[in-house]
Amino acid sequence: MEYSNNKLSLIYGAAVVVSTAVGVGMMSLPIVSIGMWFLLSVAVVVLTAIYMLAAGSLLLEVNMNYPVGTGFHSMIKDCMGNKPTYFNDAMMIFNGFILLYAYITAGTDTIKVYSETLVGFEINSTLSALLFTAVLGVIICCKPIIISKISCSLIFIMLCTFAYLLIDLGNTVELSNIIDKEQSLFDSTIPLLPYVILTLPFFMAAAGYQQIIPMLRNLYKNKPERVMKSIFLGLSIVSVFYILWMFVIMGNQSQNDMIAKVNAGNTNIEGIVSLIGHNSGELNALLFFFVQVAVITSFIGVAKGLLDYLSDIMINQWGLSDRYPRLLVLAPPLLCSLMFPNGFLIAIGFAGLAGAIWGGIFPAILAQISRKKHASNGYVTFGGKMTPWFTLAYSMLIICSMLLSSFELLPTMPQLQESMTLKD
Repeated sequence: MEYSNNKLSLIYGAAVVVSTAVGVGMMSLPIVSIGMWFLLSVAVVVLTAIYMLAAGSLLLEVNMNYPVGTGFHSMIKDCMGNKPTYFNDAMMIFNGFILLYAYITAGTDTIKVYSETLVGFEINSTLSALLFTAVLGVIICCKPIIISKISCSLIFIMLCTFAYLLIDLGNTVELSNIIDKEQSLFDSTIPLLPYVILTLPFFMAAAGYQQIIPMLRNLYKNKPERVMKSIFLGLSIVSVFYILWMFVIMGNQSQNDMIAKVNAGNTNIEGIVSLIGHNSGELNALLFFFVQVAVITSFIGVAKGLLDYLSDIMINQWGLSDRYPRLLVLAPPLLCSLMFPNGFLIAIGFAGLAGAIWGGIFPAILAQISRKKHASNGYVTFGGKMTPWFTLAYSMLIICSMLLSSFELLPTMPQLQESMTLKD
């Protein structure tokens, strides 16, 4: 079925945004949000969505000054020169690689678990990683409309599974686990600000999608308003997903109980599933399936965005064959997953740090330069002159958060029980 420029549904673009973003957050956000708990987590989700919408809009505004298919490498090189371009290349590639590394480590567990269930024996980690990477590698080489349709199908499966999980877990939610009625909003917020700041890189990584903007522009045939509508719809779905996910998780156990479980080392996929599954075999199996579908959809979106970026460099700039960017997208994260199979949560924090640089600081600066360099193309991001400054300031806050955390200047989860009075 063919679609005209104006008839292509917004859901296709939104599906690609959702597939790129939803995945990593399903596993990381409930853990990193333990310190600030639910209400502040909702606030950070909303603020992150606004930030991501602003950053994406700035990138789209700049991209509209160039031919369809132009990637960020070419835009930055034209506006800022070689050195900033190479630095941004390094940050974007690092961000993509580290996310794909995290997804492959998660996908390896999937192959191992399901191979034992289906064929009666567990495939080793190396073969599991190869199978997972090979199958999804074929998908990301398809045409954008095919990828969008695959993403729509996966998201439909996610929605059905998610609805069942919400009903099942929602029946056992206790609001006393969510809200402490004895504390005022001020009293419960101010002492938790260090824990809020700690989470910012993780929330940023969990909502990242900017690398697919050239693909969305191609999908909607130079219609920036439709691109932005699809992004807004996608980010709205992502935000609702994360808020509901944390609601049912945090509503089913006290803050102290969850801290104790995480401190016991339950931070891999199977540990996270058992963390919220109430020791129910059926529920654990469904939770595991849901998380894995989320990982697969996110892998496809991130890998496709990174493939487009590397193709812009290696094909458009260097004149190489398309097999080189395809190989480069998959090989480094695959090798890292084989060498370091347990670095999932740490990787997500650094992905947020790199993402704040290439997906936040550079769009803010690039938009300012582009507005002076190019005549208006008819599309200007919402907020006008304020949007680049907001994006830049929030990006710097994310970077400071990761640096403070790296130097142990922010509280970590093992310290929560000692430094806070928590409600049982």
